[in-house]
Amino acid sequence: MTSKVTGAGKVPIRRAETSTREMDVIADLINRRYVEHKAWFQCPAPSRVDAGLRLAATGSLEAAVGRYRGFAYHAQASGPADHLALVVLNGEGTFTSSREQLRLARGDVILLASGERFMTDMYDFAYALVRISPQTLTALAEEYTGLPPGSTRIESMAPVSRAARARWSQTSAFICCQLLGSPSAGISPIVANEMARLAAATVLDVFPNTAMTAAHTPEPSRVPPATVRRAAAFLEAHAEQPVTVAEVAEVAGVTPRSLQYAFRRHYETTVMGYLRQVRLEQAHRQLRAAHPAAGATVAAIARRWGWASSASFASTYHRQYGQAPSVTLRS
Repeated sequence: MTSKVTGAGKVPIRRAETSTREMDVIADLINRRYVEHKAWFQCPAPSRVDAGLRLAATGSLEAAVGRYRGFAYHAQASGPADHLALVVLNGEGTFTSSREQLRLARGDVILLASGERFMTDMYDFAYALVRISPQTLTALAEEYTGLPPGSTRIESMAPVSRAARARWSQTSAFICCQLLGSPSAGISPIVANEMARLAAATVLDVFPNTAMTAAHTPEPSRVPPATVRRAAAFLEAHAEQPVTVAEVAEVAGVTPRSLQYAFRRHYETTVMGYLRQVRLEQAHRQLRAAHPAAGATVAAIARRWGWASSASFASTYHRQYGQAPSVTLRS
């Protein structure tokens, strides 16, 4: 297995790839990388075995594509340390936990929750995987619902609906494209943070969890306007950094949920929505000051200010300023 960690001025993307005809090799890799498990195999034609894993990770977020071709892979696994969300790219499999059993085919999705044991039988299986830390998930749930840290639990491996399944598939494809498909050795820390939040928010939206069904705590007490302005000033001063709502709330001396309510009252947006607007304004200023002849590009400026997708940036920019960012850059 080979890996490299490079990149100056950015969060490095750690990459690794392995390809093998030895089933035990891939099982050992999964055991070390994702989840401890006892594995056994059925292989009618050893010459057809083709197993592999390609991954890219930045910060707490990781994307991977794996394949187990030419053999059946049976495993009894302990609970993974992180949440593992899979999209089936090929083959079929059965995943069984203490609460449910899911039969999967191409296009299906599943969430293997942190700490939950499972058994699986996979046949000619290929998958795309996104790995999400429980800390990111619980922090986001606390931010929006007021649930205390550690109380967010995943209640099913299956998505809540077909539409939800499609949402995770699209999110997974986007994250895999950004991490696995990019030749870059590094990524903007803002983009890395936004992708981690996107993955966690989509999991909370797609898979049944206590943040969906818990009775939300009453609306918090009002935050003084001066406190809200102090939080806004902090966001403006740190717009080029991967700021979290928890950090801003700590500076303001209030809870993340109280700060969210205060921003909705004072600015009619969330804390992160306010921060994205600040970043959009900074990108606008940079586009106006930049010169294409000097090598400035819309894509580079968009990424600097947190947009992984140039198309998404262009759409947001046009809504705000009434023209394409490329027009601003050339003017």
